[in-house]
Amino acid sequence: MEVFDLRTMQKEESTVSPLSVALGNFDGVHTGHAALIREAAKYAKENGIRSAVWTFSDESAVLPNKPDVKCITSTKEKLELIASLGVDYAILENFEAVRSFAPEQFVIEYLKNKLGAVCAVCGFNFRFGAGGVGDAKALSSLMHPDHCIVVPPIHIDGITVSSTEIRRMIENGEMERAEKFLGHPFSVTAPVVEGKHLGRTIGIPTINQNFPRGHIIPGGGIYICRVEAEGKSYPGIANIGTRPTIKDDDHIINCETHIIGYSGTLYGESVKVSFLKRLRDEMKFADVDALGAQIRRDISDTLAYFENIQC
Repeated sequence: MEVFDLRTMQKEESTVSPLSVALGNFDGVHTGHAALIREAAKYAKENGIRSAVWTFSDESAVLPNKPDVKCITSTKEKLELIASLGVDYAILENFEAVRSFAPEQFVIEYLKNKLGAVCAVCGFNFRFGAGGVGDAKALSSLMHPDHCIVVPPIHIDGITVSSTEIRRMIENGEMERAEKFLGHPFSVTAPVVEGKHLGRTIGIPTINQNFPRGHIIPGGGIYICRVEAEGKSYPGIANIGTRPTIKDDDHIINCETHIIGYSGTLYGESVKVSFLKRLRDEMKFADVDALGAQIRRDISDTLAYFENIQC
């Protein structure tokens, strides 16, 4: 998949046309987004053209009018997920570049003339144009109904799939439900930073990662996870929280993960941690020996979990 970053392209440059374009922010690239993107790819294949996904960069707010909303995926992770759905191009735009467009200007001058879109695919709740005055019905009218596909909502367990609902699940630690709605595990990719080395003193070394700015943070607790490091995948157990047993800790929420079966140091390396299941609450123990004993029980539970899913 080729990426067109309209933030850095020269004015006279243009994307490849004609295109079938899926429109949206696509935070999380959940099952509803996947259905929409596949529709764009399907139209392109049936009509002998190329497919593209148009979305905002992470420099733009997840929801421009709600700057406090945290993102589920970084731009890099979003692009990896989009690429897995079989589209030809991803088009990145900054919200500020298009926020003042009237609906007609956005469709005629931007989508059709600049991007070369001959078909636009959007979700049932898509909004566009200055103040969000344009909706899916307006897009269909401006593109012509034969060249616009509006994808209906996707429901799982009677609930409409949405990034908002998935954020709530992640914040509540409901990782198995979140994975069901996302279509993939929720994950965080971040560099490994220096920690306090307590884990090594009790024979359970860990890596420490800070959550990227603006990224959603799972509810505090202990999680079974899968860790991708140095080209390999490992089972792991992650602690999200402030480590209350450590008296001199700064109590900043971070992700501290023991990678089962890994030996080495990863300082400065970018590591992906995928959260699979919440095991328990974060707890305060009488001393580090009691903490170590509990972590070993957690490791045993984690290994049993992976054995069961392989059966």
